[in-house]
Amino acid sequence: MVDIKEVAPNIYMIDNHLYSIPGLGSVYLINEAKKALIDAGPATSAGAVIDGIKRVGVNPEEIDYIIVTHIHIDHAGGAGVLLEDMPRAQVIAHHKGARHLASPERLNRSVSATMGEKAVAAFGAVAAVPAGRLKPVADGDLIGLGDNQVLKIIEAPGHAPHELCIHESRSGGLFTGDAVGMYFAESEVLMPVTPPPGFDLSLYLDTLRKLAAMEVTALYFGHFGATRKVSEILSLAMGKLKFWEEVVSKAIAEEGFDLAAEKLTAQVNSELEPVRKMGALYQYLIEFMTPLIVAGYMKYCRDRHDAKLNEVRIGESN
Repeated sequence: MVDIKEVAPNIYMIDNHLYSIPGLGSVYLINEAKKALIDAGPATSAGAVIDGIKRVGVNPEEIDYIIVTHIHIDHAGGAGVLLEDMPRAQVIAHHKGARHLASPERLNRSVSATMGEKAVAAFGAVAAVPAGRLKPVADGDLIGLGDNQVLKIIEAPGHAPHELCIHESRSGGLFTGDAVGMYFAESEVLMPVTPPPGFDLSLYLDTLRKLAAMEVTALYFGHFGATRKVSEILSLAMGKLKFWEEVVSKAIAEEGFDLAAEKLTAQVNSELEPVRKMGALYQYLIEFMTPLIVAGYMKYCRDRHDAKLNEVRIGESN
């Protein structure tokens, strides 16, 4: 049975059984005069999402918007499939990523390259969203759902250049996608997510500072659930990102890139220990998320290292 939780008035978290693992991925239904789904999950989660919407007492045909926080397959991959049951819905996405939902071939290749064929099978292929049902948005855009509920789009790069957060006016909560990271309240574990090629540490920290300066009452995570520990979680995310960069930079300076990757892998896995008791969730994080986090940091640090070497060469040639 699909797990449903009302996290704020008229806002329902639906466990989409991402990767067939309870407690890993969620989408959110906002049930106002107009109805919006925040994130779609992957194609293989479409059935769970539809069941969850119905359990809230809403007909999928009533959905007006599917708003994807970013175009990664675990958040946006199922949008095209869901449209088959949502004939009037528009898909809203960041202006930098929307075109990839209309022509998803690159997205499908990216998942295969970064996560492997096992992940492709588990998530399902991204189905194209018809261009006429796709609406690009940018920072500051507003989406009215009712007299007391207006959604504000906030561009939130760092995890990915096409990342959005969405602020809801009724309760003051923030849908974070992956802009803050993955948060598992039961184990009190927060993990920023830093996948290549889009991860940018500087932009990620800027986004977190931007969110910390806002008046936000709660964070609604895509992985997984909601919390009212807003300032504590945002500070923790910033601290972890900076600490991981210190681990990598020190290891590169002392031992080189290969050993730096090993050091960061060991560090991230040690921080996941409280989740070990959660079985399949822990295995997913160790198997898929740690390698993505490490790969993102290594690419970011290598690119910065190469850029500095290039500056030196240019300076020496002048």
